[in-house]
Amino acid sequence: MIKKTTDRGRRSGPVVDLSEPGVAYAAPLLSLSRLIEILGNNRTAEMLGVTRSQPSRWVRGLERIGPENQRRVLDTEYALSRLLLLYPPRQAQIWLHSDNARLGARPIDVLRIHGTSPVIEAIDAETQGAIV
Repeated sequence: MIKKTTDRGRRSGPVVDLSEPGVAYAAPLLSLSRLIEILGNNRTAEMLGVTRSQPSRWVRGLERIGPENQRRVLDTEYALSRLLLLYPPRQAQIWLHSDNARLGARPIDVLRIHGTSPVIEAIDAETQGAIV
């Protein structure tokens, strides 16, 4: 389903064969791989509210991601993508783990408990220059 390929000796990202069965399952795996690449396995697990070993087991194919966690992975990756439009990765991590006056909590906790909508609103407010 997801294969690592090379292009004239250079390493490229995963390639998804859209004709294979279960291709819908590839989107959460690609998003999860991106989260792990940017945040690391442990922070990804913390953001998703799962055990530290869970994301790596999903990526290695030792377990399938359940429907609820698939949604969490996709939503979390979307929120992180929006945040990375505003900040570089290290600063985005600091923002996620710092108290946020607009949210009344750390964005990482709000993501886990209330989902992406309030976090996206806070990111949009910050993008527009509001005091957050």
